[in-house]
Amino acid sequence: MRKLACITLGALVLCTGPAALAAEKQVVAVLPFGSPTRYSEMGDNAQPTFITELVKSKKVRVVDEKRADDAVKRFERAMTGLYDSAKVKQIGKFLKADYVVSGMIAYTGDAFTMTVHLTNVETLELEMAEDVDFRDVGKMRVAVRTLAKKVAAMVAGEDAKKGRHEAFLNVDGRSFHDAAEACISALTRLDDWRYEGEIDEDMGGKKVHVKLRHGRPKPGMPLQVYEEGLGENDKPIGVVYVEEPDEKGAGFVARWIKEEDPEKKKKGDFGLGTRVSNARYKYRIAVGELVDEAEDNEDLVKMFQDKLLETLEESDRFVAKSDDDVAELARSLGRGSKKTKALEQLHKAGVDFVITGKFIGSPGSRRADFKVVSTVTGKVWQTLKFETRI
Repeated sequence: MRKLACITLGALVLCTGPAALAAEKQVVAVLPFGSPTRYSEMGDNAQPTFITELVKSKKVRVVDEKRADDAVKRFERAMTGLYDSAKVKQIGKFLKADYVVSGMIAYTGDAFTMTVHLTNVETLELEMAEDVDFRDVGKMRVAVRTLAKKVAAMVAGEDAKKGRHEAFLNVDGRSFHDAAEACISALTRLDDWRYEGEIDEDMGGKKVHVKLRHGRPKPGMPLQVYEEGLGENDKPIGVVYVEEPDEKGAGFVARWIKEEDPEKKKKGDFGLGTRVSNARYKYRIAVGELVDEAEDNEDLVKMFQDKLLETLEESDRFVAKSDDDVAELARSLGRGSKKTKALEQLHKAGVDFVITGKFIGSPGSRRADFKVVSTVTGKVWQTLKFETRI
């Protein structure tokens, strides 16, 4: 678009051609957006918001809004939001712009659609044509931010990075918090019953027999072993895991396992009469593979996983196990011998249960269908089903 210009200074010739101008920012003009009559204020707001976001990007130079509006009034009376190539060239040349952004907002009955065209004024090539859908009027600015970043990156010759706001344009951020809280609430069934007992027999081979005062815990249930007696000041000295109930039903056989988790390692002997209880035990949870069946939205699943782990960590009943090695094992459990080996490794790393499952149903009313898998038995301990708005 810009012609080669040369200036002679003695024996030195300075030229400002394409190479010399490579670092120069391109000029973008944003024209007024068209919009449905009922929502005309959205179109009015889209143009200045777009300009603001492009300026904030610092990747392009932007034509002043008033100049762009005056140019449109001069060359086009019917301001539809989208223009034919002849009008774009006229307006762009008048504004000395390299690119022209035009667009409109339409209402399709259950959502809004923002359409944006980016036209190269010199070649009249339509270099970008994007639609973004959003259901809530309040998300208009998010839609603009999404498209403005793409425009700025394209004009500057860069790859546009996908931000979280784009992945969750139609999701209220609070819904992830609510879904995580619902999952935690369902998980509390792990702790529905109080199990109290004492070790009354050393069976050898890291096995002990626990005589129960009440309750019958399922195989795989972790219980804390305390140094002595009752009371809040009891010192935890290890963890045992229910293996099977005894024949008389008065207790169960449990075993302790060599742990990597320092908080669960055996510290001393589990002598006869040692107290066993789940009263103050914090269940250690890893989040495995979760799938969104409706849209296969990996970003949405990742956002939920992060929020769930954060909520678990804030809970007084659970511990989130989320270091890289644990997370990788949990997400790729597989089946058969591979699954057995992965669960063994997770158990040694201190994980008691792994959450896996899927989201089913349509966006905005997904239903969680999760399973809680014991790392000790490899079996499903319980299922978690709850409604979400994500």
